[in-house]
Formats: sequence, C-alpha cells, structure tokens
Amino acid sequence: MGGSTDAGTAEDTGSDTEPLVTVVVTTYDRPSYLLDCVESVLAQTYEPIELVVVDDCSDTPASETLADVDTDSLAAYRCVRHGTNRGVNAARNTGVEAGTGTYVAFLDDDDRWVPEKVERHVEAFEAADEDVGVVYSGTKAIHEDGAREELPPRIDGDLTKALLCRNVVGSMSVVMVRADLAREVQFDEEFEAWADLEWFVRVSQRAAFVRLPEALVVYEYTSHGRLSDDFEKKRRGYDSFLDRFDGVAASYGRPFRRKMRAWAAFRAGSSALYTGNYGEARRLLFTAVVRYPLEPRFLAYLLASLGGRSTHLLARGLSRSLG
Repeated sequence: MGGSTDAGTAEDTGSDTEPLVTVVVTTYDRPSYLLDCVESVLAQTYEPIELVVVDDCSDTPASETLADVDTDSLAAYRCVRHGTNRGVNAARNTGVEAGTGTYVAFLDDDDRWVPEKVERHVEAFEAADEDVGVVYSGTKAIHEDGAREELPPRIDGDLTKALLCRNVVGSMSVVMVRADLAREVQFDEEFEAWADLEWFVRVSQRAAFVRLPEALVVYEYTSHGRLSDDFEKKRRGYDSFLDRFDGVAASYGRPFRRKMRAWAAFRAGSSALYTGNYGEARRLLFTAVVRYPLEPRFLAYLLASLGGRSTHLLARGLSRSLG
C-alpha cells in the first residue's frame, strides 16, 4: 500500500487454541492520544494480539512517539508509515494488508478500549454462526458535561436496511471483523466522509452482524480534529452516499428509498447545525421532513435551526435539562 515498516517485533503469531487478533491503530499528528490508545491495547485481557500502527505521515513519526512503549506482551508489533498523508481509509487498508490475524479490530488514535474489549469480541465470534462477519459493541462517551454509556439498538443479522438509514453500529473503534472479509471489502480511499457507514453498508451486504450489549470503547467527543467537525466534507459525503446507495435503497421499494434519502439529509443537516451552518441546516432538515415526516426528530432539528444560533442554543439547553 505504499508504506514503509518502521518497527517490528515478535515471531509468535498465535497459539494453537486462541486465534490471533490484528489490531489496526490509525494515527495522524496526535501523539498524546496515540500513547493512551496503544496503552489500552497493551492492557487487553486477551492474548494473542498483533498490533499494527499505521502512521499517515505525521509530523512526529509514530515510531518515535511509541519508542519507549513496552510491546513485549504482544504476539507481534509493527509500525508502518505512509510517505504522504493519504487519509484514514488508506491507513486502514494498509493495516489490514499488513496484518496476519484471523480477526481484525480497528482503533482510532483518539479512542481507547476497556481491557475486556478484544476478549469479549473473540468470544462472540467463536460462538456465532458462520455467516457472522462483524461483532460490534457500545461506547462510553465522554462529553463536556460528563460521561454516559451509548449502546446502539440491539440489531443482529442483516443490517443493510438499518444502515442505509442510520449508523446503528457506531465508529470503527467498536467493530471486529473477520480478516478475510476485511480484505475482500476494502475501504474506499476516495470517500471523504461517512466512510465508516459506507463501509458498514457494503460489509452488511456480504455478512451478518452481532452486537455485544456492553460499552467497551471510550470515545471522547472533546477530542480535537475529529472528522465530524468538518461540515464541507460531510456535505460531500452526503452526495457520495446518495449516489452510491440510491439503487440499493430503491430495491426495497420507493417508500424506503424516500426514507433513506430523508435520513441522509438529516445526517448532513444535523452536522450543518452543529457547525453553525444554519442556512444549509434549514435546507437539509426541511428536505428530511418533507421526504419522511414520520420521524419526529427531523422536525425538532428543523425548528432548532430556524432562528440560527439563538434557537439552536435554546434547543440544546432544553435537551440537556430534559436528558
């Protein structure tokens, strides 16, 4: 994939009884987050783990950031660096290609895992039917006003219809996937935003999902530089998502196609609202309401956008007080 290996250790790639898990950590210019992230991998209760850190051309190479980290407990460790900044999807593809495990688990550099994360996922895989390709869990979300668990709705099996409307899985950090499936369904390196959801949809067309009823990932909404903060990329993601999956949605019938397009408009509109692009928010949220008026939150968000910053702040205050 055009990367270079900076470091690698360990020859043992697994035991006779437990499958090797490849953990792919993708990173770009967040050394302090990266250290905490990798420490959470080293603290896992499961063995054997192969850690692949993919550095997407950070100013400070990840190999330097992690130089003093003790990785002896791992079955294998390697740090791969891209020669140019190519984006998170390219980094994930590089990590999958470099790995040798039976399963692949992804971890963004500003997220952390609880110690039982990998163990619980492997247990679920080993107990699952052969058609299961992905196991996912909930998150412990850290907001400015405190922490709370966020568990996706309990949906197992074929998730395609659900994912066409909503990301019912979460971020890449909550999933573990069969390695053969990850190699078969590569990440689209041209997809700038909604990349996780886009990949989940394509994977769901080939394999079933199983959800663990636990919050096993620590996700900090206060982290800087998250892709969700960039509305222009979200706007382009909206167009790309509709272009790619409009036909898939239409195969479920015209009413569902309208519903899918409404949810896409809502995701883009809520992002516009969050980033203060109130004109775009009103337009997109109005589109969502017109296409699918049966979803109450579409109207609620539209009303919050009508007065710009003042009504948005009022709605957020009411939401916090009621929550």
